[in-house]
Amino acid sequence: MSISAETYSRLLSLADQAPIDCLPLTSRTLAQAKTLGYNQIGQIRSAPAGRLLADLGADRTEEFKRALYDFGMRQPGAAEVND
Repeated sequence: MSISAETYSRLLSLADQAPIDCLPLTSRTLAQAKTLGYNQIGQIRSAPAGRLLADLGADRTEEFKRALYDFGMRQPGAAEVND
């Protein structure tokens, strides 16, 4: 099954509004992210990789990256970032 680009965009917009609690994260990562003001998936997805690294550290940033992939999403521009 395929969906149009317009439909995909709308679905992505809705998913970005979902709370980060929807992601499979450890309680420590979730608490740290919320303390720093990250409450919705879109805030994580749209944050520059360098900002996430500075805020959360490498391990938690990687945990978010894996959780987003598990959720069926990735950060914009993630393909350009070298692991």
